[in-house]
Amino acid sequence: MEAFEIVLLVIAYTAVILALFVEIICYKRNLETVETIYFTVSLLLLILGITFTYFFTTTTSSGLVSIFLFESMALVTLTTPLNVFEERGYPIRPVFKKLLIGFVAVLIILIPVGYFIKIYPIVEYIITISLGLSVVFSMLIIKTTKPKIRIAHREKIERYLANAFLIFIPLSFAANYIADNSNLNIRIGFTIPLIFILMAASKLWDDVQRLSLFKPSNNISPQSFTNYALTKREQEVASLLLKGHTYKQIAEQLFVSIPTVKTHTYNIYKKCKVHSRMELITLLNQ
Repeated sequence: MEAFEIVLLVIAYTAVILALFVEIICYKRNLETVETIYFTVSLLLLILGITFTYFFTTTTSSGLVSIFLFESMALVTLTTPLNVFEERGYPIRPVFKKLLIGFVAVLIILIPVGYFIKIYPIVEYIITISLGLSVVFSMLIIKTTKPKIRIAHREKIERYLANAFLIFIPLSFAANYIADNSNLNIRIGFTIPLIFILMAASKLWDDVQRLSLFKPSNNISPQSFTNYALTKREQEVASLLLKGHTYKQIAEQLFVSIPTVKTHTYNIYKKCKVHSRMELITLLNQ
């Protein structure tokens, strides 16, 4: 069974790293949010921490490995809701985001400090409970809200993954707690790597589909522009946006400044009532 666990971990690492690589490409094309990249990075750190804990822990390194694991858990506690808020367009007050960031920052500082002043078990419980609440809260938002246009096609699989998290993540923590207190030799198991694989594969496929939409020959009919009262210059900018050009490339091609391109882009989004390039191409291709 241990060999199968290692195979799953290798697949999980590969899927998450590939997903992160494609997300960065999409981000540079204004197709992805920075919150999603932070979330994927935190997941990669978490699975690294889990791997170290169950496969590479020695007497001399157990403390450092444990600190790394709980630091990564704290990061996932922060990035999970922030990513969900952004993808769902969930109305959240800035003060709440600041409180969440501040709370996680305090946890990150407490982890190494708690280890050396002998309050580490308390810190572990706080982080574990915080992560559980963060994941449950985020998954409930996914189940009860509608996504933005750019991820609407992933609605069904998002809900399936939310159900998987709500069921298996608490069970995984409970199993680990029982194992630790019963001196049972339970390693990483199948649940968490499988969930990471499913999440990364879903995101990777989605981003590859987004990139495939942006082709040099991807021309939108003039009527699509006139329906939204775009000016001639805005139509030129929109056409280049839909072909995957960056702001810098558009500015060079139209002989204008980058701030001017951003202003035109803002006006295009406002007239079309969208918030991203992906939403724009989805709208104009309908």
